[in-house]
Amino acid sequence: MSEIVVSDSFSKDLPEDKLLESINFLKEALRGLSEAFLFIDLKGTLQIANETACKFYSLSNEGLGRSFWDLFPDDYFGFSMRESLKFGISHRLIYKSQRFLELQISTWFILIGPPSCHGLVVLAKDIREKEKLQTLLRQGDQMKKLGEMSREIAHEIRNPLGGIRGFASLLFRDLEGMKHLQEMAAAILDGTKSLEKLVASILHYARPLAAQLMMKDLGALLKEFAKFIKVDPAFPSNVKLDLHIPNDSIFAPVDSDLLKSALLNLTFNAIQAMPAGGLLTLSLLKLEGCCQIAISDTGIGMDSGTLKSLFSLLFTTKKRGNGLGLVEAEKIIKAHRGTIDVRSQVGIGSTFTLTLPLRR
Repeated sequence: MSEIVVSDSFSKDLPEDKLLESINFLKEALRGLSEAFLFIDLKGTLQIANETACKFYSLSNEGLGRSFWDLFPDDYFGFSMRESLKFGISHRLIYKSQRFLELQISTWFILIGPPSCHGLVVLAKDIREKEKLQTLLRQGDQMKKLGEMSREIAHEIRNPLGGIRGFASLLFRDLEGMKHLQEMAAAILDGTKSLEKLVASILHYARPLAAQLMMKDLGALLKEFAKFIKVDPAFPSNVKLDLHIPNDSIFAPVDSDLLKSALLNLTFNAIQAMPAGGLLTLSLLKLEGCCQIAISDTGIGMDSGTLKSLFSLLFTTKKRGNGLGLVEAEKIIKAHRGTIDVRSQVGIGSTFTLTLPLRR
């Protein structure tokens, strides 16, 4: 539907010139509405549907002028249409899930003008985007509080940790000649080094992240990144790397260093998920208003429980991991106003998909 559609029988009581004028005005008034607008007359006939309503409910010209109940169940909008039209009942706010939509519905009666113009207006607004933004705001507040708490805890740990390391170093020196005791002191030193590394990672994570965005050719960036990881000694010989990049350049506002850091975390996670070797695939796809970078592996995959906790702070399935890699990657992508999605099957592999906007 490219415009508002109006039933031929609507406003038949009006003079022809006034009718045309009124319909044209109505089309312009409703054209830009992101909400679905429907008008049902008092007989239950669907007379008007704007473009959004046609998309939401797969309506066309053929649907107009027909009975509401030929097109929808009586309670389709969360109330009885028969009772509303019969008793003049309007509804302030109704929340209802329909198909793939989460709708906020309100209705009111129009009872002015000729009888053919009397009826019920139904306005339905998809609130998924609003709820998504509210969730992101709540997550942002939680992450800020978590960052502040992590920073305070890390500083509290760092101070006594320095003392423990210092005394353990003195013990290691003074216990020379008593090998079994010196080995105990060495174990204490190793433990303090691991804790210091974790504290440093938490402090780094807790710092605010400011992405320095510049328009970059993502295809060229991915090719450069692929060369970088291929020459890394940690890249296993039993893993094959495939690149799927379009011939046409795809430009997007990114912080190259931060994005490469996120890709590095995700890529080596994928490699570690393939201990027996496999295929690592990096792909780039352009969509309307955004692009997607996908990192796929043919590794061990993850179950539903692991997927739910995947981006939780300090959660890890690795014996020597600290659970900060994926959280840091998510933080970087969010700084780009993007998202990370993951699909995985046990024994089949995993795919992490980064969605980034093409404009600031």
